[in-house]
Amino acid sequence: MTRVASNLDAVQRLVFAVIHHDDADTAGQALVEAGYRATRIDAQGGFFRRGNTVFMVGVGTEQVDDVIATLRSVSTHTSGQSETGSAYGIVFVVPVDAFDRL
Repeated sequence: MTRVASNLDAVQRLVFAVIHHDDADTAGQALVEAGYRATRIDAQGGFFRRGNTVFMVGVGTEQVDDVIATLRSVSTHTSGQSETGSAYGIVFVVPVDAFDRL
């Protein structure tokens, strides 16, 4: 199954995923293997200025849950801020009003 949008109208959501930099290579590979195109940006943030990586993935509405599940499956680092050891990372999903390739 092809997951990469075949036309520009198919991109309806932009997924911003901020994950621990140690999970970035695995996450990028997992997205590619699942058929998604992603832009990777290395960043620092938070109180301790830890290394983060931001992935931007443009997908159709029906693909958002799969992108999040793909990233969650490879996110092994924990925040250490909860007793359950919740995964380190956060995801934002925003609607896309316009999209074009240059």
